[in-house]
Amino acid sequence: MQIKAIIVDDERNGRENLAGILKEYCPEIALAGEADSVDSAKSLIRKENPALVFLDIEMPKANGFKLLEYFQDFRFEVIFVTAYDSYAIQAIRFSAADYLLKPIHINELKKAVGKVAARIRQKEENERLKHLYYNLQQPANPRIGLPTADKIEFVDVETIIRCEGEGNYSHIYFAGGRHLLVAKTLVEFEELLYEYHFIRVHKTHLINLKQVSAFLKMDGGSLQLSDGKVIPVSRRRKEFVLGRLKSN
Repeated sequence: MQIKAIIVDDERNGRENLAGILKEYCPEIALAGEADSVDSAKSLIRKENPALVFLDIEMPKANGFKLLEYFQDFRFEVIFVTAYDSYAIQAIRFSAADYLLKPIHINELKKAVGKVAARIRQKEENERLKHLYYNLQQPANPRIGLPTADKIEFVDVETIIRCEGEGNYSHIYFAGGRHLLVAKTLVEFEELLYEYHFIRVHKTHLINLKQVSAFLKMDGGSLQLSDGKVIPVSRRRKEFVLGRLKSN
């Protein structure tokens, strides 16, 4: 399991040192960026949505704890990093949070990352069970779990406009213009979504029939979808697609 993480530290040497150690000793950590202040960290967290933040406590202008005030609904884990065994460490210990003292010791880092990884796995399992319960209660409008590089994202099936295959991956396109790259083949999505008005219209395209706005007769036939995208229909699937459109 890859864990998307960022490093927040005002000292460049500190960021580079931690990044190097993580790369060598914690391959499960996928660094998505670095920030040198609380303000830049806020923007980076909103942009990257990390699962883990390595947060330096002592920084100019605002210390690391200040960052926590901006994220009341924490969706990320935190490992605090500090060069000082100060009052802050006592507060961290009382709250049972994870922390590292500089200079960073490899075994302590691996131990902290291991604890965080276990909690993230537990959160994912709880999330799966929550959505399983929802799908049992709402079989006509299910949510599907989409495994991306760093998490499993659950979405309402009806918001998917189309899926486009690329080898062992699929690009999922949603109403509103959002897009995800998912580690599932198009064949897998075809099997999962068939009974929810999705059909394969081309070797690389699976579309939601409810999102079709027009059938275009030129060039052998294609479908215009609600987002304006035009998807080709293969010759051998044309009659089947037209039949499904009429019956939908």
